[in-house]
Amino acid sequence: MINLKKLATALASASMIAALSVPAYADSRTAISSVTINVATDLSIGSTSSDVEVTTSSSLYDVYSAYITNTPSDGWDENDNPKVQIKLQLEDDDDYKWNITKSTVTVTGDSGSVTSVSGGSGHGYLTIVYTLDDLDEVYDDWSSSLDLDISNANWQTSYGIADWSEAESAKKYEVKLYRGSSLLTTVTTTNDYYSFANYFTQAGTYTYKVRAIYSSSNKGSWEESDDLYVTESQAEKIYNSYNSSTNSTTSSSSSSYLANLTGSTVYGSTSYANALTSSEGGQWVQDEFGWWYKNADGSWTSNGWQQINGKFYFFNDHGYMKTGWILWNNQYYYCGSDGAMLTNTVTPDGYYVNSSGVWVSDYNPYSYSAS
Repeated sequence: MINLKKLATALASASMIAALSVPAYADSRTAISSVTINVATDLSIGSTSSDVEVTTSSSLYDVYSAYITNTPSDGWDENDNPKVQIKLQLEDDDDYKWNITKSTVTVTGDSGSVTSVSGGSGHGYLTIVYTLDDLDEVYDDWSSSLDLDISNANWQTSYGIADWSEAESAKKYEVKLYRGSSLLTTVTTTNDYYSFANYFTQAGTYTYKVRAIYSSSNKGSWEESDDLYVTESQAEKIYNSYNSSTNSTTSSSSSSYLANLTGSTVYGSTSYANALTSSEGGQWVQDEFGWWYKNADGSWTSNGWQQINGKFYFFNDHGYMKTGWILWNNQYYYCGSDGAMLTNTVTPDGYYVNSSGVWVSDYNPYSYSAS
């Protein structure tokens, strides 16, 4: 008869002997217990740039990826702390393994601190989050990276609307309106346009100047508009066109300023005024902000020239026709009151433009013949 108690004891003893006869697995890989990396960012205050470069001189690991995780949609502020996520990979994970903590990560370059480390033991990627100090501390000359330049200050002449080119770092704009030498008003706006129609109360020459503002201590240079002379009747018409909603603080891309432009933008990028954009089947449209041309496919020309019925017209950043002097690729052109570019003639203010519409600076008016 089998003795079950003795059998159980014998099986247990055999299992123990078998276990002792198999050696325990030993991880023979060499542990990497510290890493050194260099972090270099190139961020512009007020912009949404996210340029970052992370490098290492180690032959045991390299940088797999690096990117900034918290780029703001409204642009960097001097008090922001960019977070750089860095992934390192082993060159040979058969012979090496990670054994890393925050205290064993050394970072050179832009000042900041290691805020987290994951995957710091064993195989796989080592993920490091490096948080920069306030940008005004990282970049001692951060204010020099501000883009507060305004290159154009224009008029929507029929409606007394001032519009200008957007400055990348601007948080708002300061605008001063004049009639002759008299200051009529000073306003601030977050848009890149403003309606002054309600100030056109009499005939006169109206001008404005505008500057971009990032902060009270960081302001751009003043950009001055061309003169806009209006008669008594023109002033009355502009005054009656005033719509206070035009000066809404919403962004231009979502405001009523572009309400009637329902197609897609066609940008003119050619060097001369005789650039061609098809106008077949299109139509002119006038709204409260000016004239624009709707192409057959619903698109419109923005920031460029378009030939329409044999004449050339220039359209601003918002897609509205411009009149007067146009600076385009370092050349001056003149568009008459109907918007059409002048050629081979003298402009209303006494300057000659050639067959391409370009102002000829050394033109001698006494040798010019209308024939």
